[in-house]
Amino acid sequence: MTLDHLLFAVMSLIWGVTWLATKVAIVSIPPVFFGAARYVLVSAVLLIAVRGVFRVLTGPLAGRVIVSALLVNVGTYALLYWGMQFVASGVAGVVNMSMNPVFLFGFAILLGQERASWRHMAALVLGIAGLMILFSGKASFTGSEIELWAAVAIVGASVSYSLGSVLSRPLLDQFTPIQLTAAQGVVAAVGLSVLSFALEPISVRTFAALLQPAPLAGLLFMVVFGTFIAYTIFLRLVREWGAPRAGLYSFVSPVVALILGAIVLGEPLTWREILGAAIMLAAAAVAIARRPAEVLPA
Repeated sequence: MTLDHLLFAVMSLIWGVTWLATKVAIVSIPPVFFGAARYVLVSAVLLIAVRGVFRVLTGPLAGRVIVSALLVNVGTYALLYWGMQFVASGVAGVVNMSMNPVFLFGFAILLGQERASWRHMAALVLGIAGLMILFSGKASFTGSEIELWAAVAIVGASVSYSLGSVLSRPLLDQFTPIQLTAAQGVVAAVGLSVLSFALEPISVRTFAALLQPAPLAGLLFMVVFGTFIAYTIFLRLVREWGAPRAGLYSFVSPVVALILGAIVLGEPLTWREILGAAIMLAAAAVAIARRPAEVLPA
């Protein structure tokens, strides 16, 4: 196993926990406010710890950095967190995790970063089939109008995230992953804060609710593990592997969440879930093992 494969496993493990951390937090506080608080903390730390962030945000590539950040952070989390309020976590998971690899691959082909290959097509088909099998007994969808709009928002979040991730790859030829993480975090802090104060009922009680144990634990997990560690790893893998291949965590993280549910919460594992998990892991293995020559330079 190479270092990049190990980092991929760590990233997938972390992002397998983030669904629970987010769901716990947005029960008590407005969703966009949660995203804003996450990136305000991220920015406060990284602006101190990382050199060259202001150069990234004011240099000749600043416009491209800001656009990528608006897509990958602001658009993604505003839509995703809002949608997660109104649909079951199983529905949110299957929609988001199945759409991310498809859109990542599609945008990468359109922008000339990838060429279609049988390996990736096979991985997409296998992975989405595995997701559907895994969540078939968990996802409930009533078809109400608000749920339909929430599902549309979650699909929109996948589009925004995937396009932003693909646009980030050429930027990694000029900046380190941690520099780009920091710069995109600053844009996210400003953008999500503006959206939250414009659209959500924010008061002193909102800030007090954020400091309660469950939301605060979810926030700190998302800041330290979800952003500092996992997203920086993701950008490294985007640079080395390309966004579609790095995005195959979407077929691994649900398996992590499934295993954690069985170990920590004592949730039963059915044959359907075990079969779905096995198919998803096989899909990720098919795509991750492909030859580096199949990836075009950014």
